[in-house]
Amino acid sequence: MALFRQASRLRDAGRFEEAAALVEQGLALDPDNVVGHLLAGSLHAAFRDPGRARAAFEHVLRLDPTHPRALLGLARIAIEEHDPRGAADLLRRALARYPDFPEAQALLAVITTDELPGSRAARPAPAIRADRLRVPADSREMVIARPDGSLLLAQPRGPRSEEIAARTAQIYRLAAALAARAGCGSLRHAVVEGAAETTVARADRDVVLSLTFGRDVALATALAHLDRVWTHCRAEIGTAVA
Repeated sequence: MALFRQASRLRDAGRFEEAAALVEQGLALDPDNVVGHLLAGSLHAAFRDPGRARAAFEHVLRLDPTHPRALLGLARIAIEEHDPRGAADLLRRALARYPDFPEAQALLAVITTDELPGSRAARPAPAIRADRLRVPADSREMVIARPDGSLLLAQPRGPRSEEIAARTAQIYRLAAALAARAGCGSLRHAVVEGAAETTVARADRDVVLSLTFGRDVALATALAHLDRVWTHCRAEIGTAVA
């Protein structure tokens, strides 16, 4: 348990590789430890490995068939795989075990009261000039999407740009719902830290903007870049619509 507690602290600090090494050590000593497999699932999710994350959460359910955190982890995977019905079933199972589970409550409210981003037909996109946005040179990727997840602009644009736009809008919307449910008010910025990169995002009722940087870029710097690009983005969209 000492290894798992330290792994949890490292995970929360964004030191995923170190956390994963400790979880591996702990599970070698105690292969059926529920905490260890929950940590493993969350770390696999951070490494964008849904297959291994699912296996870890399912292992927890074999040990404890109604564990709410494992059910939540599987529901998040289902949401990312565009299976809101399956996610809702998992979340209801989690709430049956733990009715006062704010994360599960917020996620269930989002996926049962509205469509997930990307599920609606895309509207015609205004022409946005990327050169006017002043995207920082150290940004790996910029995505601009409507709140429903339809892609407006990606730089650089690749075969997965539309998928990334839908996912970015979805994550922002879910995070905003969680913040509101927790009584924190409106979400101003979102930060998604992965194993090798950090994505910062900002949104309003009309548009979602995200910038992705390597983990070597300081968060304060990334947020400053985001706010500058946001200002140019809003001005450009206003001009395009006009």
